[in-house]
Amino acid sequence: MNSLISTCLNSMRRRWALSLIVFSVSVTCAAGIVWACADYENDDASSFAPEYFVNKHYSPFFYDSFNRYYYGADSSQIIDNNSRYNQLIAGEWRTFLGQQLSPAQVDFLLFHSKKQQADSLEKIVLNKLDGRGKTFFNYLPLMKDCEYYSISEGDGWYEKVPRKIPPANVEKRITTALSGFRDPFIRERLWFQLVRYHYFQDTTGRKAIVSFNKYEKEFQHNFLYYRTLGYLAGAEYAEKDYAHANYHYSLCYNYTWQMYLPSQWSFHPQEEADWRQTLKLAKTNEEKITLWHLLGLENDPVRAIRMIARIDPHSEKLDLLLARLINTEEAGTPQTDGTITPHPPLSKNATVGLIDSIANLKTVSKPYYWHLAAGYMHYMYADYKAAQHYYALAGKEIPAGNNELAAQCKLLNILLSVSTLPHLDKQTETKLIEPLNWLADLRDSKKQVANLRFTTALQFVTDTISKIYLRQGERVKAETFKTAPHIYVDSMATDSLEKLLEKPAKTPFERAMLRYYPVKARQLYYQQALLATYDENINAALRFMNKADSLKNSDLPANPFNSSIGDCHECEFGLTKPAVTPLKFLQAIQALKQNIATGKDVYRSALQLGNAYYNITHYGNSRLYFQTDLTGSPSQPGDYDSDYKAIFTSPNIAQKYYEVALKKAPDNEARAKCAYLLSKCERNDFYNNHANPSAYEYYDSIPPAGQWVKELKSKYATTAYYKEVLKECGYFRTYDGKR
Repeated sequence: MNSLISTCLNSMRRRWALSLIVFSVSVTCAAGIVWACADYENDDASSFAPEYFVNKHYSPFFYDSFNRYYYGADSSQIIDNNSRYNQLIAGEWRTFLGQQLSPAQVDFLLFHSKKQQADSLEKIVLNKLDGRGKTFFNYLPLMKDCEYYSISEGDGWYEKVPRKIPPANVEKRITTALSGFRDPFIRERLWFQLVRYHYFQDTTGRKAIVSFNKYEKEFQHNFLYYRTLGYLAGAEYAEKDYAHANYHYSLCYNYTWQMYLPSQWSFHPQEEADWRQTLKLAKTNEEKITLWHLLGLENDPVRAIRMIARIDPHSEKLDLLLARLINTEEAGTPQTDGTITPHPPLSKNATVGLIDSIANLKTVSKPYYWHLAAGYMHYMYADYKAAQHYYALAGKEIPAGNNELAAQCKLLNILLSVSTLPHLDKQTETKLIEPLNWLADLRDSKKQVANLRFTTALQFVTDTISKIYLRQGERVKAETFKTAPHIYVDSMATDSLEKLLEKPAKTPFERAMLRYYPVKARQLYYQQALLATYDENINAALRFMNKADSLKNSDLPANPFNSSIGDCHECEFGLTKPAVTPLKFLQAIQALKQNIATGKDVYRSALQLGNAYYNITHYGNSRLYFQTDLTGSPSQPGDYDSDYKAIFTSPNIAQKYYEVALKKAPDNEARAKCAYLLSKCERNDFYNNHANPSAYEYYDSIPPAGQWVKELKSKYATTAYYKEVLKECGYFRTYDGKR
């Protein structure tokens, strides 16, 4: 191992980039616990749940690439340093006091009361107090004064909490009390206060070390002893005695799970040299294991696992390191096509070989855990034969009746089986029915397996199956597992999907497959009607729309047959009573086309058809006609999928009917209106060709005047409609002024 400090600190800097600092007042005091990015969901790609294999008290240390500590753990364990030990402290005092005070009174006095409130309560219960009770009330004022400098009230993003200088008179009060009290329980608390006082008062750490050593031999190695030892470790760290500091932090860590977080946070070997000195201080194998365990949480987990396994392969502390190693490796392994950027993986020889060697031992505490881990590690390196071997061993070892472990094993086996599919035929489809239904039941909450991480696996399974079907040329089946917008511009493919959805006697595989297809038949019929509308095949559009169930009767937000000088979509919403539905819209288009074909009211019919086709483009008031789950809802013309951009942004159909209306216009007022509406089509076509899809603005300068802008100015400047355009259209006013 090279310089530990450089590697450790580089790792920590990455994790501290967005961190919420909360300073510890209990064990570490040298630094605070970070709860980073706590507003985000943990979305690490993972199919391996540490909850099934690792003691729950280690859960804050489960791997989380986004947070300093695991987002799925109880956040109160992580961030609340001021009250971390409250229950333990209160329990000790309740035992000391017996029945003199109620549990609620003890909690109030210790953690919530001001000194004046404590005095008032003492007067109320005075006749119930014996010597211990009176001692407690005598101790309280000193304890409250010590909280002034030892409890931090500051937390926040990058906030530096100001250091509070302990009052000088506190030290004398503590030492005087120590000389007067003989009760070991009270003396230990006074010793704790003295060490903590010196820790905050003397930044060199020397005084805290002296006060610790002066009284340390008086007391049993209980909870308060290790709290005090944490301040000694902080003082040693200040003195740059990293070997002893880290050794003492490890003792605190090993005493009780309530001390895991602050002890692990403060544990920081600097170099290989001080790390070796720390190891020499360990008096037992368990102490050595704890040291390697802590090192493995921050740095070099492979080395830590190897060393612990040599000492005791049965150790519980191996479980956490193995889970972190697996989950870290997962985070750097592409699980789905293009969704995860891999980081350089750990050396296969070092990692996989190590896990194999331990998994093959007879002395590990959970053989199924190591065999699953070994199999999964081989799987991530595409060594599928070895993965299958280890999974088979694990399957025989999982305790009977443990549904969670059985589900974990099953999930990994599904990943393996799908990864090794050479093709998909009826035989393989039959084998997939049960796992596909099982995953769908998990997704739909029809089956509950606590903590099972199945989401990434489900995505991998559906993506992989879809890719195989595409490779085999089976587009319809591929689409059911992973939707692709372009298939819905293909009428034949859409028709095949409709038939599959409405097939009366579906096979078991088809039923399982369609659980992954989010589209309903009515949406496909609506899509067919939509495309037929833009093909101007209104008879086909009506035929499909009539099959679109409730979608045909949904309300369009505005009247698509109206035209306006400015395109203010929302301004027209809700003004049409009763609202126009997609079915009525198509029926009206059919009637207007019939008018033109028979020469009846051609100007009005053509003008309304132009309006209708304009308003069902990106620029019109009825975008909701074409904005569906299948087509999407882009906000800019450049954002449309390539399969739909030309269909939904083109003004060509509207322009065609506006030109027909212009030819049949009865007077110059009508011709002016047609010319202006044609100018809008012209301008929108310019936007389509010049829009920047990554920007919110179409064009930085005024679009150049086209044919219809010029014609409106040259031929119809004297009309009332032209004056209305000048009044409402800023673009046209600018153009008119320039001319």
